[in-house]
Amino acid sequence: MLEKINSLPFKQRIALYIFIPVMGILAFWHFYYAPLKKEIHKLESNLRQTQQKLNEFKLKKKRRKKLEMEIAEKQAQFIKLTNLLPREKEIPDLLTSISNLGNECQLNFVLFQPQKERIKDFYAEVPVQLKVTSEFLNVKKFLRKLANTPRIINVESIHFKKAKITEEKVLLDVDMQLVTYRCICEEAKDKKNNKKKKKKKK
Repeated sequence: MLEKINSLPFKQRIALYIFIPVMGILAFWHFYYAPLKKEIHKLESNLRQTQQKLNEFKLKKKRRKKLEMEIAEKQAQFIKLTNLLPREKEIPDLLTSISNLGNECQLNFVLFQPQKERIKDFYAEVPVQLKVTSEFLNVKKFLRKLANTPRIINVESIHFKKAKITEEKVLLDVDMQLVTYRCICEEAKDKKNNKKKKKKKK
């Protein structure tokens, strides 16, 4: 083989020496490197897609964990709030305690009238209309004590009317609209269950 190559003219030998390595390189590129590079690109693309899916999964997991924490926090707040709301059987005692606070603050009750409940989602508003006669400082003391009670009692409106001046004090006629609340969670559950039963019967 070498003798045949050596017997060729110089230019042909040079061309042959260049041709053989070039062909080897081309063969290596075509049969080995190009398919390998294509496979590498494919694997890199799959890796990027997998990494992207993994990042999306981690993000969703993080959001889910955050959402679960928020839900747990809201549930805790809800339980805490409902504990502040008396049940139906506790309302008379609550109204009595409001009346006792008024007496402690030397309020003269002209009217103490619970009104019709206003039903909301999981609670009911219990309005109470008050008409009292007393000194301003006594009324202020009463409102401060209401604010410090463990139950939620809001003053919806208050109106100071004509003053009665005596030798020792100035008495005010005061109209107040108080609102307290009671929990109706169990009642709401019972209503939902009754609706479900009625649907099933249909």
